[in-house]
Amino acid sequence: MKNSLKLVSASILAASLYAPIAQAEISANVALTTDYVWRGVSQNLDESPAIQGGFDYSSESGFYAGVWGSNISFGGDDSVELDVYGGWGTELESGLGLDFGIIRYTYHGSPVDNDLDFTEFYAGLSFAGFGITYSVGDELGDQYEVSYGYDFESVSLAAAVGNYDISGDSDDYTYYTAGVSGSFGGKSELGWDVSYWGTNGDGEALFGDFADDRVVFTISKEF
Repeated sequence: MKNSLKLVSASILAASLYAPIAQAEISANVALTTDYVWRGVSQNLDESPAIQGGFDYSSESGFYAGVWGSNISFGGDDSVELDVYGGWGTELESGLGLDFGIIRYTYHGSPVDNDLDFTEFYAGLSFAGFGITYSVGDELGDQYEVSYGYDFESVSLAAAVGNYDISGDSDDYTYYTAGVSGSFGGKSELGWDVSYWGTNGDGEALFGDFADDRVVFTISKEF
């Protein structure tokens, strides 16, 4: 569940659609990861590797949209998660970043997948490497996350702590992550990321082994 926190505004979205194509950028991404972890919880039953990828559109007006997918396995049946999202983001002269949008999570290939689809609206603020995001779902509860990232010459460091109320009825847990990322360089421009993920006792009580502490290694490429 690729989450870039945003909150939809109909007026901003409509105005952005008139941005000239010459000012737009379309990119693609693909990744291979040792485990797909979302908000501290593995999305694969046996913590197996995942192949992920997507396409993104962005314009100078700040409007963006995209689609992203990954293989998953919740109950033994392999299936696919496909996310579609759109929103608007900008950075003010003061350095304050704003990000608003909506994302639709859909699941395909398993008999139980049709019952899992849901939508989230979300908003984010960022400044000087710090970020805070908040999201609320149409069927699930709300989530907030505080993060910090710092770029060195050759590597970047990032950490985050969040809380997710999965039912809107006090079934919440806390998750945390810290990692380092960089690039192999050369013509391939392959990116790499090593991240540690964990949850508190409430997460382990809700999800069992899916919420165990783990280290995830990812190799990625953007086009």
